Amino acid sequence: MLLQPITDHAKIVHYAFNEKASISRKITVIALLSTMAATLQKAGGLIPAAGLFISPLTTAPAILSMVLSVRYGLLGSFNRVK
Repeated sequence: MLLQPITDHAKIVHYAFNEKASISRKITVIALLSTMAATLQKAGGLIPAAGLFISPLTTAPAILSMVLSVRYGLLGSFNRVK
């Protein structure tokens, strides 16, 4: 179980999220992840020195939202770009 490929773990998380979560929960989780990604992305401009180290962390919530649900992850990504 511990040495499974990463894609197997992503599939398990994806199916568990899509089967057990309601539509409102999916939208809420993706919106929170999108907000977190936007906040981390803006930190690069607000805090110049530390922002260089914080800004690359923006991809983590974006990747997690795509693993949870590709459809809602794309919607969250398009919503974040303004």
